[in-house]
Amino acid sequence: MNEPAQRRIRTVPAAALVVASMVGTGVFTSLGYQVGPIPSGPALMLVWALGGLLALCGALCYAELGGALPRSGGEYHFISTLYHPSMGWAAGLISAVIGFAAPTALAAIPLGNYAHSAVDWLPAKAVSITALVAVTAGHLITLKSSAWLQTVSTILKLSLIVGFVIASFVLPGKGDVRWEPKLTEDLAIILQPAYAIALLFVFYAYSGWNAAIYILDEIDDVRRTLTRALLLGTVLVTILYLLLNMAFLRAAPLSSLQGVNEVGFVAAGSLFGEGAARWFSGLLSLGLVATVSALIWAGPRVLNVMGKDFPAIGLLGRRNQQGIPVAATLFQFLLALVFVCVGDFERLLTYTQFGLTLCSFLTVAGVFILRATRKPVPGAFRCPWFPLPPIVFLAMTGFVMVRSFIAAPVPTLAGLGTILLAWLLYFPLKRTKLPSSQ
Repeated sequence: MNEPAQRRIRTVPAAALVVASMVGTGVFTSLGYQVGPIPSGPALMLVWALGGLLALCGALCYAELGGALPRSGGEYHFISTLYHPSMGWAAGLISAVIGFAAPTALAAIPLGNYAHSAVDWLPAKAVSITALVAVTAGHLITLKSSAWLQTVSTILKLSLIVGFVIASFVLPGKGDVRWEPKLTEDLAIILQPAYAIALLFVFYAYSGWNAAIYILDEIDDVRRTLTRALLLGTVLVTILYLLLNMAFLRAAPLSSLQGVNEVGFVAAGSLFGEGAARWFSGLLSLGLVATVSALIWAGPRVLNVMGKDFPAIGLLGRRNQQGIPVAATLFQFLLALVFVCVGDFERLLTYTQFGLTLCSFLTVAGVFILRATRKPVPGAFRCPWFPLPPIVFLAMTGFVMVRSFIAAPVPTLAGLGTILLAWLLYFPLKRTKLPSSQ
């Protein structure tokens, strides 16, 4: 059946979705690539604060768009409505496949790796696949089970982070970073090109601040709940990121953090000892369940809305009696499973990250179109301090895209080519006339 989704999701699970989408692998890896060129505590904290500012500005804009255009689908729905359906289709396809399926695998793979680090005899890939199967099954039961799974797994992850932060301030750490502000020295660090590259890592770590917009059809009291979830989740994660990176820097010396992917493991080993680091790996593996869950919950909603609009993929537009988009969920699961089995797909993310950033850029710019072409919706959220938040967001993401093109023109052009290909697919699919699933 294809019945409307039941609106059962309230602020806590919606905010948990935002938090879990944001707190993935990025915050546990980015610092290793930053401490070399930025050996300054104040400069490092500033780069993470700037990431939080960008996410907050984006959240304010998306909250207004979601209140005025309350339908699941995220960028697909907003761009289709405010620009053109063909542009929305391209944004939706990029978002569903690259923005959700690939990152689902990107979270599942380290989940397995951390589990293997904790327990030698556990095969990493088998753990990754098992986690994918189990979490997908949990989201195929009911919307209530999705909310429960997301809330519990997110609480577990937050407990892990808060516990580590507290321990880093209580126990004697081995950190040697400079915390005293030195204006001249810190300004020179901020103005160097490496600082811009550090911003790219931070912006990636903050991605997911918009997660609640993908399940608008399932949210109760959309306008109020969406705003609370986006702002609460974004502010909470910004605070956590600042505290967690401060904890990493207090726990371990810069030389041991520089250039490593497993920053959390290194910091835990330095703080608690090598034996305890294995326990930390096991807990971190469990914490990544929340990220996998968030992506499997939100991603299929994009495909589901697209399936309702395009008869050629109408199967993806169906929901069962419980309001679950079963076909779309299984499709994303299979894509993620392929990525996990292939293993080396980070190059794919590099080639398409430009497209995802461009989709967010166009969506936030759509706030200006919304205000110019539509009357305010009574009771809907309006972005405060307008137009400052969208201008800040557009300026910062524009800088990231330009810097990305200068640093790596080939992947950026490949990303633009991917968007063009996705856009061209719109026209034959739109002309296909098959029985609609609606």
